[in-house]
Amino acid sequence: MLNGTRRNGSVNGASKNGTNGAHAGAAIGGDHDLLGWDALPPAVTTELARPLDPALVSQRRGRGGKTFSYIEGHVAISEANRIFGFGGWAYELAGDVTLREIETVDRATGEVTRILAYSAPVRVTVPGAPPRTDIGFHAVTDETPDGHETAIKGCVTDGMKRALRSFGDRFGNSLYGEHPAPVRSGSADSLAPALRATLVRLGVMQGFDEEQVRAAVRAKTGRDLDEVTAAELTPLVEGASEKLGQDNDPGDAS
Repeated sequence: MLNGTRRNGSVNGASKNGTNGAHAGAAIGGDHDLLGWDALPPAVTTELARPLDPALVSQRRGRGGKTFSYIEGHVAISEANRIFGFGGWAYELAGDVTLREIETVDRATGEVTRILAYSAPVRVTVPGAPPRTDIGFHAVTDETPDGHETAIKGCVTDGMKRALRSFGDRFGNSLYGEHPAPVRSGSADSLAPALRATLVRLGVMQGFDEEQVRAAVRAKTGRDLDEVTAAELTPLVEGASEKLGQDNDPGDAS
């Protein structure tokens, strides 16, 4: 088990700028209004009241072949830095990081499947508002030391994102629930231009120019970047983002 607070990439002290980090929801302080925004600067509450920018939303395939919209961890951190200011927010572990063993039974065949996953309570603190606490969860997809490390970091990141959700749609709250609000009317491919731009930007950050990125996409998909759909772009963006994180932080694979 791990316990402590995350600072600058290690589980050890408060995180000001934000790094990878059962629903507990938002804590309400006795001296705050019900939303807990009474002491936040007007510029912050104005930003929090704005609708979610569709360009910040990623998509992935989930259960039943459905497509789910979500915000990646690095996007949530960037938005928190932008809205609250660098040094204007923090997140920390509010308890232990726990390894859990979960068994599921196939009702048709009776086959039992064993899944390992980590969970962690994470608290987000913003001066002027009560702390927000939620539970992060991440399955172990590769039972190796690296696979467990990735799952541990992933559950902390998930907890941080879920805690930030209580500040509203700017952190993707509208994407959750049984009937999530649509990100934008029309086709999912309305997100494609933003995803293409993000992929090029991630490539440049790794030292490649735009033409090299386009060549890599052609080699991967057999089509030009401008022809690739949002559904196909999403895993490419996720892979480039993960690769960038590995290159920039050898000790942080998430």
